[in-house]
Amino acid sequence: MKSKPDKTAKDPSGKPKDRQPKQPRKISAQYLENSALYYLQRFATSSENFRRVMTRKIKRSCTFHKVDPAPFFPIIEDMIIRYERAGLLNDKVFAAAKVSSLRRQGKSKKAILAKLQAKGLGRTEIDGALTSIDSESVGDEDPDMAAALTFIRKKRLGRFRKGPAPDIKQQQKELAAMGRAGFSYEISRAALEYSDDGDDAGGF
Repeated sequence: MKSKPDKTAKDPSGKPKDRQPKQPRKISAQYLENSALYYLQRFATSSENFRRVMTRKIKRSCTFHKVDPAPFFPIIEDMIIRYERAGLLNDKVFAAAKVSSLRRQGKSKKAILAKLQAKGLGRTEIDGALTSIDSESVGDEDPDMAAALTFIRKKRLGRFRKGPAPDIKQQQKELAAMGRAGFSYEISRAALEYSDDGDDAGGF
């Protein structure tokens, strides 16, 4: 019985060769439009992040094909204006959706700010979304405390941990984990000590 040929390309050392990166297509106005719409069908994003994505696409293509990218940048701005008018780009809606999703995951205000600023949203849009979402979901309760309780449940910390009461080292590790997630020391300690019946269940 004949064995099937190995289709994996190998270098002289016998190791599989890395796949060559896909060559970028040559930029045109129509290609940018099609690419932009395809991207927006797959991902919700902010106007600024959309600008970054399309700018990188232009630069990569023009560098590869040795074409001046300058004439293509105004096309991005035109698309942003049109897409904002059509509702395909809406920073307020995007911010609200992301804040709602991140709060459900147990993310702190600090972590949310960092994540959404990295996506190109301004502080005004983020703060507005946080105020709106937090007032709807937790009312008068401290929203970061509510998020911290979600966080410790997902991470099996505090009253959700399994096994015996933690020693000092374990307590410090749990506090450090919450600190890295953006929660203040006061919120972290309160969440780890929290119990439904009001007893100190955290072992601190």
